[in-house]
Amino acid sequence: MTLKTDRKRIITVITAVLCIVVFTILLFYARDPSLFGGKNTGALVNFDDDFIKFMDVGQGDGAIIYSDGYCAVIDMGEAIAADDVLADLSRLNVNQIDMVIASHYHTDHIGSFNEIAAKYPIKNMIGPEVRKFNISAAKKAKDTVLKQGGSFYEGIYGLNFTLGEFKITVLGYYDCYDENDRSLYVMAEIDDVKFLFTGDGEAMAEAKLLERNNDIDCDVLKVAHHGSSSSTSYEFLKYAQPEYAVVSSGEGNSYGHPHIETMKALEKLNTKIYRTDHNGDITFLVDDGEIEIKTEK
Repeated sequence: MTLKTDRKRIITVITAVLCIVVFTILLFYARDPSLFGGKNTGALVNFDDDFIKFMDVGQGDGAIIYSDGYCAVIDMGEAIAADDVLADLSRLNVNQIDMVIASHYHTDHIGSFNEIAAKYPIKNMIGPEVRKFNISAAKKAKDTVLKQGGSFYEGIYGLNFTLGEFKITVLGYYDCYDENDRSLYVMAEIDDVKFLFTGDGEAMAEAKLLERNNDIDCDVLKVAHHGSSSSTSYEFLKYAQPEYAVVSSGEGNSYGHPHIETMKALEKLNTKIYRTDHNGDITFLVDDGEIEIKTEK
């Protein structure tokens, strides 16, 4: 064997090794881009994961529930957030949204609905009853789902369904004129871990909820109305007792959300607080009753 042949063989081996190394690096980068300074979606480590992802949609609300290939969206921010929401859904390889839950019909909760529905057919939608005084976006959203062959359900007390391993139960809403106080209260449970969604419900809505059902103990609380002091009353927190709280608010928003009163009330309970304006996307992965939290920032 000649020296020239040995050299070729060595070059071939080195090239093969380098290709394997590069492929491995690219694979890990695709799974967790934060390792190299990219955006960490915080949810897509494994498609077998069960998780709830609170999306950073600015001054609004938006969350994805994912389990066993099934996908639900609870609120979806203003229209300006549509590209970010679509990107999160695209990474999940879903071809439809099994359920959209509209906590209520203000645009900071359903503003990107048209763009989402244009890309992904929506099988079911749950929301407060669409009344004459509702904004036109509510009527259009309901009509879109029905035209796609999907179903619309009023979020009445006790309505429940399963989404993969999650059991999702609607705790109802206060049927009044104020759109914030018409927000649905929804509990999502998996492996005895409970997530309570509150929309923009304020003190009156909380009082009505507790009259009907005070079994709202939860592990994770989506703090109502972006952390406004008009929500998350002492009486409400007394029953909820969350270990974790998520505040969805825009950085430097003009409302001053979250308000200091709300933060102090949560801190008094030793609740661990996460904020989209500080942490970006916040993902709670659940496995055998254990919670793992991933944040974008």
